[in-house]
Amino acid sequence: MCPLFAGLPEDNLKELSTIAIGKKFARGELIFSDGDAGEGFYVVIHGRVKLFKLGMDGREQILHFVANGDPFGEVTLFSGVSYPAFARAATDLEVLFFKRNDFEALVRQDPQLSLNMIAIMSHHLRRFATLVEELSLKDVPARVAKYLLDSATRNGREHDAGIEFDLDISKTELAQRLGTISETISRTLGKMKSTGIIDTNGKKVTILDMDTLEEVASGLRK
Repeated sequence: MCPLFAGLPEDNLKELSTIAIGKKFARGELIFSDGDAGEGFYVVIHGRVKLFKLGMDGREQILHFVANGDPFGEVTLFSGVSYPAFARAATDLEVLFFKRNDFEALVRQDPQLSLNMIAIMSHHLRRFATLVEELSLKDVPARVAKYLLDSATRNGREHDAGIEFDLDISKTELAQRLGTISETISRTLGKMKSTGIIDTNGKKVTILDMDTLEEVASGLRK
């Protein structure tokens, strides 16, 4: 269930289904560009979407990924402005598209939709505030450590040696997310592995020393 629609009565869900437009995108296909007219927003049915900005040098800065049940592009509902970032299908993708005018008409009928939208926007603002803080105040090892801790919280499973999880993005995407280059990510993960903080095997990561990883994430240890 999309969090935007949580708590809505059956009648409202039926009304939403009448204005939802199903769309499909192939992996790598651009959904919208930074500056495109904000005609509406999307909800992911199946797959994953990468939201990103481009720097002056053309390098991507990943803002975040959205997956099953997540809305994206919803900022245009409040401001009626252009999309503030790029959105690209990270996998083969199925979405529902809601035109802004159609959705606004439903919001006028049920204020719960507005409350849900405000809650989602607040979550996004907290996420972006954290991203800005990490990029401006933390060095690369601290950013990597924080990402590993967050991944373990989301997807970790107990293992004899520690907490194990699979990285859900490539090293290139992780570098773009953390504002660095893939070679630096590889060196950082390699150092953590050589010092016994983590173990890696392909995309699989095992946190062996949680206390030390938390110290690295907080900047107390390099």
